[in-house]
Amino acid sequence: MEDLTVDLADGKALINLLEQISSKVVAPTYNKNPKIRVQKIENVNFSLEFLKNEGIKLVGVGGGDIVDGNLKLILGLIWTIILRYQIQVAEGNSARQELLDWVRQRIPEYNINNFAGDWASGRAICSLAEAVQPGQMNLPHDWTNDPTHNAHLGMTKAEQNMNIPMILDAEDMANAPDELANMTYISYFRDYWNSMMEKLAWPENCTFLSFTAHVQAANRGGVLIKKGGDRFIAAIKGPSGEVPASVVDNGNGTYNVSYQLPGSGQYAVSVKVNGRDIRGSPFQQIIN
Repeated sequence: MEDLTVDLADGKALINLLEQISSKVVAPTYNKNPKIRVQKIENVNFSLEFLKNEGIKLVGVGGGDIVDGNLKLILGLIWTIILRYQIQVAEGNSARQELLDWVRQRIPEYNINNFAGDWASGRAICSLAEAVQPGQMNLPHDWTNDPTHNAHLGMTKAEQNMNIPMILDAEDMANAPDELANMTYISYFRDYWNSMMEKLAWPENCTFLSFTAHVQAANRGGVLIKKGGDRFIAAIKGPSGEVPASVVDNGNGTYNVSYQLPGSGQYAVSVKVNGRDIRGSPFQQIIN
C-alpha cells in the first residue's frame, strides 16, 4: 500500500492511468518533472477535474490528500475509477446489479446474489469460465471438496485460455471473499464475452441478400463482418425431398450457397449459423 501512495504522490502516474483507460487527454500540459508540492497538487487536480468532467462524483478528496498519501481517500479514488471504467457499462444503471444480472444469465443454476460468499466454493468461477469459453474443463468431474483448488482451477483456465489476469488469489476468493475485488475480477469475464460476441456472426443480423444465394455475415451489433470463418449451413427442401447444397466461404464475410434445383415446384432454402436461422430463413423459392 505504501508503494501506491508514493506512485501517485506527484500526479503523473494518475494522469497516465486515466489517459490509458479513457483514451482521452487529461491535461494538454502538466508538470512532467514536479519538484515542489504545489506542482504535484496541480497535477493531481488535473486528474480530479477530468474525472468530474466525465460525470464522476468525487466527495471529500482534493489534490493535497493524494500528495500527502491519505491511503483511505486514495483507495476510494482508485475504486471509483475501477467502477467507472472497468465495471460499469450502461449509464444510469447500478454497476453492481448490472454485472450481477449478466452473471445470472450465464450461470442461472447458481442463483448468484452477491459477489462474496456465493463464490466461496470456487465452483461458480469455474462454471462462469466454462459458460464464457466452453470446453476448458470437464465439470463437475474436475472439482474437489477443496474450494481453493476449485477457484484456482477456474482462474488458471481463464488466464490461460481467455487472457483474463489473475488479479486476486484463489485463496482470497475461497476463504476471505471481498465483494469489490471479486466484482472487478468477474467484470473481466464480461469484457471477454462482449468481445467474443462482436466477432461471432449473429444469426438475426445476417441477411440472405438474394436468391443468388449470397449471404452477408454481421455481428450482434449489426456491423458487417469482413472476414470469414463462420460456419454457415444450408439445407433445401422441395417437392421431392432434400436438395444437396454447399456453402463456400469467400473469406471476406460473404458466403455463397450453391445448389441445383431438380425441377419446378416450391422450395424452402434454410441457412443457419451458430445453430440458428439467419434473418428471413427459411426462404421460399418457386420454380415454374
